[in-house]
Amino acid sequence: MVDILEYAMKVEIEGEAHYRKLAERSNNSGMKKILLEMAESEVEHYNVFKAFKDKSNVPVINDAIFPNVKKIFSGMKMDTTLEVQADEIDLFRQVQHHEKKSQEFYLQKADEVEDAALKEMLLKIAEEEGKHYQVLGGLIDFLSNPSQWLADAEWNQISEY
Repeated sequence: MVDILEYAMKVEIEGEAHYRKLAERSNNSGMKKILLEMAESEVEHYNVFKAFKDKSNVPVINDAIFPNVKKIFSGMKMDTTLEVQADEIDLFRQVQHHEKKSQEFYLQKADEVEDAALKEMLLKIAEEEGKHYQVLGGLIDFLSNPSQWLADAEWNQISEY
């Protein structure tokens, strides 16, 4: 179990670093806010895994880190100063791939562990990583075609975050 927790902590540190790097590169305040919230979410995940490893009180994961994502995206659509560097979309795709692999890892490990509390937490964090994956997909779509992005029906559910 310790190996799972140590690996998970490493994954979350990497995720946080990816989001902070993308936020530093962004000139858009809305995108920067979303990316920094996602970085903080990775810190929360790290703290959960560390608490399990240290056998201390496990913090509660903040389920509602994206309550205003759709509103932030709307504001981003109105921002005519948004500039996208040539490699930025590729970086978002790399981070999105990282989130998918993290989600798959947590789901696989949830099937393998005996500890019910750890299993529940792995499933919860896998769900969170899935949300990150979706939001990154939205950012990729937005950066690729901002005028069409908000009109896409598949993003009507983003308010659920």
